[in-house]
Amino acid sequence: MKIFFITILLSINLLSCNSQEKNTMTENPLLNNLKRYPYEPIYDLDVETLYNYDVWINDILILSKRSNDMTYFSTIATPTILKSGTQHVKIKIYPYTPFVSEGSKPLPQKEYLKNGVEFTLKVEQSSWLKGGGGLEEPKEVLTYKLPQYENDNNGEEDYNNPIDYSKEKELTREFTFVAKVPYELEGWENSEDLTKIDTLELKEKVLNFYQNFRAAFENGNSDTYIDYISKAEYRMFQCYYPSLEEAKKKSNKWIDFASKGKVFEPIENGKLQFSGNGKIVSIRGINPWDKNEGVLRYRYTKNGMNYVLVFDILLHKPKGAKDFEIVWYNMLDKNFFKREAR
Repeated sequence: MKIFFITILLSINLLSCNSQEKNTMTENPLLNNLKRYPYEPIYDLDVETLYNYDVWINDILILSKRSNDMTYFSTIATPTILKSGTQHVKIKIYPYTPFVSEGSKPLPQKEYLKNGVEFTLKVEQSSWLKGGGGLEEPKEVLTYKLPQYENDNNGEEDYNNPIDYSKEKELTREFTFVAKVPYELEGWENSEDLTKIDTLELKEKVLNFYQNFRAAFENGNSDTYIDYISKAEYRMFQCYYPSLEEAKKKSNKWIDFASKGKVFEPIENGKLQFSGNGKIVSIRGINPWDKNEGVLRYRYTKNGMNYVLVFDILLHKPKGAKDFEIVWYNMLDKNFFKREAR
């Protein structure tokens, strides 16, 4: 079964809403600037494995696994691609988490990788067919698989001699692929180097930003939410090429969601994490259930199932800007079946 994690590229200004009147805006006005193109490529990232892992594209963490529930995950990678040209991929592969039957005590992640466990990563290019015909046949632009094999005397892989990974606690690999997209977006390349800021001061500022964003939801203030999201949402939709009607429909669902007021879980301990070559910062979970995930979490129950909606917010500071801005935003809806949702 496929699980799709929709990752969303955002790059917005942090605005404050001083009006005493809430929820007067009905839609994001910037969506009227969306453009369509004759060819609209989509890049998908697919990973299939029992291993745990992290995958970055252009130094943005786009897919992460810390569980034994599923072996296949997929996400649309196009929003990490700001312009045509060479794109960079980094993967870190970690030992798998043993599967246990329902009601049994969870087991910790293994200490070492295990020979014979397969890992497959693919980046595929396709495009929306005109006239609502779905996607064209995908074309692989990058593939990496485990196990890998030693070379024989002719420099070719010897499939009878697999490389031994049993003494490795993690495996890091980096690759590139060439993408061609019709747009060019401003991202984090020219932003300030946040590693030069005192770590404690930086973490306090990031937490304060998160609390302000969270307050918009908890207060049911969709006007403030739109102030946060308008530019980011416009750029996200530009990467996905929806019709104007479809973009507004999806956008308005989130506006309605924010206007109803949502109580988030308390922000627990997290670690400061840099990406984007030191120009992007976020706070990420460190517990077994939220490791490397966002720390803004909304818990709810639907049809007897426990869910957690995870908001993962990455910030940057454009040169000359006074405040942080959101440069990447990921919403992950997690179904924990009949277990405790965290």
